[in-house]
Order: sequence, then structure tokens, then C-alpha cells
Amino acid sequence: MAEQYGVPMINGSSTSPALTERGLKWFWRTTPHDTWFTKDLFEFLVGLTNGQVRGVKEVPREDINVIASACENSEWGSYVSKVIQEMAAEYDFKLRKSLLYSDKSPDLSSEVRSLRASKASVLLFASYTSDAILMVKTLKTQKVQPKVIWGQDAGFDKPEFRSTLGDAIEGILTRSVFLPQVVQIKPVAGQVNNLYKAKTGNDLGGASARAFTGLQAWIHVLEKAGTTDPAAIQKAANAIEIPGKELVVPWAGVKFANTGTEMGQNVMGSGLIGQYQKGADGKMGVEIVYPFDVASADMIYPFPQW
Repeated sequence: MAEQYGVPMINGSSTSPALTERGLKWFWRTTPHDTWFTKDLFEFLVGLTNGQVRGVKEVPREDINVIASACENSEWGSYVSKVIQEMAAEYDFKLRKSLLYSDKSPDLSSEVRSLRASKASVLLFASYTSDAILMVKTLKTQKVQPKVIWGQDAGFDKPEFRSTLGDAIEGILTRSVFLPQVVQIKPVAGQVNNLYKAKTGNDLGGASARAFTGLQAWIHVLEKAGTTDPAAIQKAANAIEIPGKELVVPWAGVKFANTGTEMGQNVMGSGLIGQYQKGADGKMGVEIVYPFDVASADMIYPFPQW
């Protein structure tokens, strides 16, 4: 509708790669998309086999070469599933099982039995909050014991995921664009996180940090345009460049592509992979394990016994 009526739309959160592959003239996206995030995952797995992961000795490739995925079946999850298939082939991993399921499903027992039957060492998920919680509960009940569990943000990155499942999530990986450790390297992230925590009781997470960054982009674009005229906003969005030092997320900045195959995509974003770990205070937190050069703790590998 924005495209039809020439209304500017800046999106801070949606991650389907297809959104910026359509040559849209009135749509811009600040967050990285799922192709980038999934590539991070496979680079991380390769790093495990090369001894690049902090605290983990070189893992034989055959130990993690067989993978399986289960993704909710909306446009988002279906696209993540497709990207996982493509990346598995590109990085020469054996994708033994690729499942789609309804995020409203009251029971995921059959899906988990199928994952267990695949004997995959790495399980990959794209789930919203309620189904992410149900999936992990079912994995635990059926004692499925992979070496790596990774969630594509969304439900795996929500406060409810942590509060509901407690210690059961220790060792699970989640991709994100923001983790609390970022405040140690970005003062502005710490300042904004303190304000957000005082207001909500929670640290910034991937979803909230991306939403905040999308709002920042809108402010920069409007100030540059100096008007709410759509054509002026369009021109400003195509020319904007926000330096990374102004962002709460650990990106190089915000700059939208206005040519090529990813029209409107911020080309300066990047992702993180975190792992749920219990701290010295007994509370469950998330430590950065990728990129390797900013890892905040040793990785727990393999995934602990349930």
C-alpha cells in the first residue's frame, strides 16, 4: 500500500530477505535480514571446526555436519527455512530434516520426534514466543540431545522465553542484533539500555533495539528532509548515512542501498550470536559467542544434558 500511494515506510524489525528484493521505491529497512543472519550461523559452525570459538577446542566436522531445521510456516519462517536449505548446500552441511509447522500448534510432539529421528547434531529453529517455549519443553521431555541448538531470534530472544523455561535454556544459542554485553563497548547503548530498563524492567533485546534504531533512522531522515513531503523524504532516505557511534546496536551505521538487488536495505548492519549462560549470581544471561573477536565468554559446548 505504501508503494501504491507513494508513502515512505521505514521498517526496523522485519527480516524476510524478499522485502528488499522487489525494487520498492518507498520502503527502507534498517535491520539486517535473515540471509545475513543465517550466514552468520554457518560461519559460526565452520568456526567451531576451526577452533575459532572461544573456550572450545577444534570440533571434528563429522560431529556437527548433520543438521535439521523446524520453522513456523508464516512468510518469515518459510523464508528462513529456504535460506537454511541454501546455506547448508553452500557450506556443505547435510540437512537431514526441514520441517514447517504452525506457530499456533498446541502440540509439537510429532515434529520433535521427527527431529530426534533425524539424528541431527545441530537443530535450527525459527519460532515465535509461544511455539519457541513449547518446542524447547518438548525437546526436553523427549530428551532430544543435539550438540547445538540455535534459534533465529524472535521467540528465542524474548524475556518470556527466559522467565518461563529457566535453567532449561542454558546452552541454547540465539541470533540477535543486540545483547547486554554491547553496553561494554558502546556508551550510548548503555545510556539507552538504562532508560529502557527503568521503564520496562528488562534490558534491551534484539527486537526492541532494532525498533529503537528504526525510529532513529526516521528522525534522521525527517531532519534531513526538513519537511513531511513524501518526495523529499524519499530523497533524504536514499542519501542518509548514520554513523555507528550514534547507534545502540553494534553496526557500522545505517546507509540504504538505492541501486542493485537490495533496494532500500541498510548495507551497514550486522548480527550477533549469543548463548544463554548462568552467571556467577545464578541468573540466566546471554553471552556473545559470535563474532569471535567480540566474544564475551567461553561457549558451552556441547549442549548440556537435559
